[in-house]
Amino acid sequence: MTRRLLPAISAAALLCAALAACGGDDTDAPTAAAPSSAPAATSAAPSPTVDKDRRGCRAVVDLSGDQKFDPTANRDAGALAAEATVAGISQAGVQLVTAANKATADPGPATNLDMAQAQLAVAEACAAAFGDGPW
Repeated sequence: MTRRLLPAISAAALLCAALAACGGDDTDAPTAAAPSSAPAATSAAPSPTVDKDRRGCRAVVDLSGDQKFDPTANRDAGALAAEATVAGISQAGVQLVTAANKATADPGPATNLDMAQAQLAVAEACAAAFGDGPW
């Protein structure tokens, strides 16, 4: 039995020694830089066009609770999206305005479904233009 354990113990000891040798000592390790008193770099502000494009995206995402199927809130969000310079967002915004107007004239589950599909179209267009958000 000792003959079988001896190679295993030797292998474990060699592995530990190799790991210790590879680890080296910490005297050569770089030290952390001291905090700088210089102000942190800030990212550039989005251009007015990009902000205008994203405004409709944010408005549709913000529709929740009672506003989710409120024709007026959907019309307003769709109008903001329709003003976008990105064609997909603009077209989806027009689709949402149309669905909201239809829901005003004929409220019910069918028009709520139309608004939900138009909201989804705006969100998909925004994701295609700007990534997964938040926008």
